[in-house]
Amino acid sequence: MSENKPLQHTLKPKNMEGYSTESVLAEAEKRVPKIYSTEHLVNLIESDPHCVLEARVFDHQGNAKKLDKKSFVETAKRESMREGMDAFATDQDSYGQGLVGESYVPLLGGPFFKQLYQRDFILAANSAFYAYNHHPIAHQAINIIVDFTLGRGYRVDCKNKAALAVWRAFEDANNLQMQFTQAAKEMAINGETAFWKLPNNNAKIVYRPGPDQKIPKALTPRVRVVDTTVFWDYCTQPEDITNVLWYTWLAPTQWQVFTQGPQGNVPTTKFIYQQIPAEQINFYKINCFSNEKRGRSDLFPVLGFLKRLTDSVNYQIIALQKQSSFCIDTTIRGSQSDVDNYISDMAAGGTIAPAGSEFVHTDAIERRYVGVEGGRGGMSEAFSWTLSMVASGLGIPISYFGTHLSGGQTRASAIVSTEPIAKRFEMRQQVYEGMIKDLWKYCMEWAGIQNVDCEVTFPEITTADKSQKLKDISLARAEGYISKERAANMAAKELNITEFDYNLEKKSIDSELTSDVQSPLTTPPGIVDSQVDVSGITSQDREQIKDEGA
Repeated sequence: MSENKPLQHTLKPKNMEGYSTESVLAEAEKRVPKIYSTEHLVNLIESDPHCVLEARVFDHQGNAKKLDKKSFVETAKRESMREGMDAFATDQDSYGQGLVGESYVPLLGGPFFKQLYQRDFILAANSAFYAYNHHPIAHQAINIIVDFTLGRGYRVDCKNKAALAVWRAFEDANNLQMQFTQAAKEMAINGETAFWKLPNNNAKIVYRPGPDQKIPKALTPRVRVVDTTVFWDYCTQPEDITNVLWYTWLAPTQWQVFTQGPQGNVPTTKFIYQQIPAEQINFYKINCFSNEKRGRSDLFPVLGFLKRLTDSVNYQIIALQKQSSFCIDTTIRGSQSDVDNYISDMAAGGTIAPAGSEFVHTDAIERRYVGVEGGRGGMSEAFSWTLSMVASGLGIPISYFGTHLSGGQTRASAIVSTEPIAKRFEMRQQVYEGMIKDLWKYCMEWAGIQNVDCEVTFPEITTADKSQKLKDISLARAEGYISKERAANMAAKELNITEFDYNLEKKSIDSELTSDVQSPLTTPPGIVDSQVDVSGITSQDREQIKDEGA
């Protein structure tokens, strides 16, 4: 900065003849350093002697005072300074203190100030990853989200049998059910996930292969779930983040120890730096604004309270441990040699004597057990407070976590508490449906099948009475609201029949009907035996009713 010439010496009035306003402003923008924080401003003042500053600064009580360049630098180094006067800049609102750094609080809106830039995104993703693997409640919360929204997996149906056959082959070749489970879990933890449509018919991810490394190829196109924390950034046109150009993969691979084997030698690790064209990546994010590039974890709002929840448990256990501890206060009336002899005798017997031990001594020795006085362990409301905050931030009822606070609900209250989380899970299933339909579109384009849609089915969030639902399906079919084929497909889904083809099933049913041989002892078809009891009351029930009437 100190090498820059003063702007007023460069743009003299006599030198500005023939320059347009735009060119002068462009030149000025190049010459003037950009200031983003108080720290940047202090560095500029100290590095450029030609810099002139007159600042109007407000203290915490709202009083204004003017500072010149020297006093501003001294004050900035001595005290923490924030720009502007708003709730974040005063001590009256402690909620916002330190949220975005000690030297700068943004006063403008827009995407510049909303982004989770690389450091913040990695910190958030790694914190959520650590919480999922080390905190029981966080682990349970992620599993609840994935289990309820995905369950045993999804199901894709299509009236075009050829398209459905192509999809089944694509699904099996990519082990898509398993990959989708991983994608759902990583989306909940990282706040985003991605599918990479591998180029050049590659069956595996390959980066700068060695001379002896074989690149496996595949007939069916391959897709892979990508841990999006490897993406340092994805580049877009600045004014529209949906206009993605490429994704920058910048991360080391895992470390390997045994790198020599029957198929040759492989590197212990690779550092991958590559830019993937946007058309090869299906990228999805959650918990973010429309102008944010990166997503946020489902655990993001509750990470602090998860730590406090752990603290509340640890402190109570430590208190219980201290409360249950004891010591033996021994008084010996005698000389120091008597004390030393007693200590050596007790050391030989161990710290805690076994049950049934007998201590023989004179009245010169007095043994007294001493427990902890003051403080107590046991139940604390801190656990319920913090767990309530965690459950509220996640939108999951406390009863779902299986703690001692899960009981005491009636069926009515359980249904009411389930309704909000059911809507939240349905929203997540809507995201999953979009992901699957994007893969369906990619698969159909590869196969050259046009204008074919699919229907994606997920497990029900709240399991209803299957018998009642089957009755409703039968009623809708009888009233002519739906076709027989649709009714059969709906019934198959309710009965969890994953492989169901209506045409094959109908042929099998028709063959069974034609192959049945009528017995001469049975009632002819179409004739109802008037002696058959169709009341649904068993003989035992009838006898009981008769006895009660008597």
